[in-house]
Amino acid sequence: MLITSDFQRFALDTDTFAIIDNRQGGKVYHDYSDDYYAKNYIRWCVENCPQRLQEWCDKGYIYGHIMEKVDECVAEQNKIWKHLIDTDEEYLQAVENSDTTKVWQLENTFELEAKQTVLDTVVFR
Repeated sequence: MLITSDFQRFALDTDTFAIIDNRQGGKVYHDYSDDYYAKNYIRWCVENCPQRLQEWCDKGYIYGHIMEKVDECVAEQNKIWKHLIDTDEEYLQAVENSDTTKVWQLENTFELEAKQTVLDTVVFR
């Protein structure tokens, strides 16, 4: 589905997760297909509030809107991840014992936990 406004420069292709530049013959301006948060946000909006995406396209600010949401998600993910690293006893013990395998495993687990928390609390609102 293509969300566009005849008077605006950018359109959003919700099938390919790409911002399309209308003034350059429909060339891809920015591709979100590899962006975890952008893809989930676009999918959620299409299913739950497509009028939000249409409104931002009408304002000519769809690219900025999605980038702001992604930046907000990444900042929140980093905050959660840092908190987990600073407070988890098992992680602190692994660092103290120089157990790099355990440290990496826990850091990966913390990242996944942070991503899921961000999806539930930031992306889907």
